[in-house]
Amino acid sequence: MSKAQSVVKSVAGAALLTLATVVATLLYLMFSTDGDGTVHREALFGSLFFESREKAGGATGVSMGVENPTALIVLFLVLVVVLTMVQFTYRGLKQRREHLIREMSGH
Repeated sequence: MSKAQSVVKSVAGAALLTLATVVATLLYLMFSTDGDGTVHREALFGSLFFESREKAGGATGVSMGVENPTALIVLFLVLVVVLTMVQFTYRGLKQRREHLIREMSGH
């Protein structure tokens, strides 16, 4: 049961980290545009895009979003694996430490 909980926690953590990465990347793309006219920028291997274009009357039209989700899916899966391995490693080291403490106090 605790292994399943670790995986569920890893999936939730990976989803939050992926979402934070997407938001931070889109903000970076948004604030790193320079100049007027049409600007089209991509990030995360073409997964995310930001585009601004000048419209009539001096207004600026902006669009952003996901163009190709492959890199985002790969990022999510890598984060799930890393977070799961960190939790299992921590649990194993904690059990080993408790075992050594019990062994030392027994002598």
